[in-house]
Amino acid sequence: MDMSTSIGDQKDSEDELHDTIEIEGDIDPSFDIPNQSRILIKSNDQSYLTHGIHKFPAKFFPELPRYLVRKYSRFGDIVLDPMCGSGTVVLEAMLNDRIGIGIDIDPIARLITKVKTTPLEPNMLTTSAQALLEQIHTLDARVDYNPQIPEFHYRDKWFRSFVLRELAIIHDSIEILLLRNMDSPEWRRINQFFRVILSSIVRDMSNADPHCTRTVLRKNVVKTILVGDTYTRFSETLLHQCSSMSEFYEVAKSLSIKDIRLPRGTALDTGLDDESIDLALTSPPYINAVDYTRTHQLEMYWLGFFDDGPLSQVKRKYIGTETVYKTEYSDLKISGFETLDPILEKIFNQDPRRSFIVYKFFEDMKLQLDEMYRVLKPGSRYCIAIGNNLIRGVEVPSDKILSEVATSAIGFELERCFFSKLIRHFIRIPRPERMMGEWILVLKK
Repeated sequence: MDMSTSIGDQKDSEDELHDTIEIEGDIDPSFDIPNQSRILIKSNDQSYLTHGIHKFPAKFFPELPRYLVRKYSRFGDIVLDPMCGSGTVVLEAMLNDRIGIGIDIDPIARLITKVKTTPLEPNMLTTSAQALLEQIHTLDARVDYNPQIPEFHYRDKWFRSFVLRELAIIHDSIEILLLRNMDSPEWRRINQFFRVILSSIVRDMSNADPHCTRTVLRKNVVKTILVGDTYTRFSETLLHQCSSMSEFYEVAKSLSIKDIRLPRGTALDTGLDDESIDLALTSPPYINAVDYTRTHQLEMYWLGFFDDGPLSQVKRKYIGTETVYKTEYSDLKISGFETLDPILEKIFNQDPRRSFIVYKFFEDMKLQLDEMYRVLKPGSRYCIAIGNNLIRGVEVPSDKILSEVATSAIGFELERCFFSKLIRHFIRIPRPERMMGEWILVLKK
């Protein structure tokens, strides 16, 4: 651990709140990050093993959850991420011989988490990958073959016609191999791996701006995509991720505990037993900054995840949703929390809809905190990484609001908080609302 300020010196200067502790790689779990301090993690492990299998907005650097897992739980403990996203916390729990539980309402999040925490035997995976590439080549060579291209709004604007055909042939090839091997559980797991690899290239092969929070077309963003590029990207990504999965498989063999659970609950209703969790750790969605459903909508169309209804109905189920009805924000909503209510009023005077979105977010988070208090064992912690927001020019100090909700309404003790600065993000959030980092709240039951 390489720090610009030594641990000993930092302990003597905890009042110097604006000094940043720079950390290279892992953080020693015996180190107490000073309360109200600022840290900057220079990550070495963003693509370690299967961590890099799929891009995801606002992902944890592995080093931070790794530190929190090691510091606040022990061998064999149960670690829960109730909004697990791409599964960074769940994978780190597994790699540190804890039982990992991941819950997420987002189907892509659940699929990625499942795949990145499921070791696949390298020889069978390599053989299967070669068979898949051969199947793709066979279908592409058939000029009379008409692959099944999914129907969705503005499909032909999002993708060039030859890209649609190539993506569809990859999709069909994955399904053909699955049908040939339906009796093999290992093949079903490999099929999920292939589906994640396909999903991981969809955004880059589309006409969408790859660095926007929403899936949008921009006149000044014109990608150079040639016939066959989709196959090349898929093949290169597949072989690279097969190598990463092989490394993960070898590491997993040495683990004493390989217990990953992905129940179909929600962050507000996990379905878990009372006082059954040793540590909870998560990064909730941002208010007004990342629209997760829209960010992944193209991938969700290709994977067939929109069977339950239109995009707007799917989005209403998410914490932090921007899909609200006009009748819901006709009047100012008051929370009863001293820090939040003046903010809601200021935003309401400019934009009643945004005010209600903020109100709804913290109402949902209150329910979520209550659920975590229920499932956590006495004396255990809930660690939350939360970014502050600027909405209609009004600062929303989410860390202070959540701290007030957790302590005054739920019963948690705020044991510690510190600020983790960001050095790189997959998604570029619009500048007025960009996150400079996240506050880490360590709540104790």
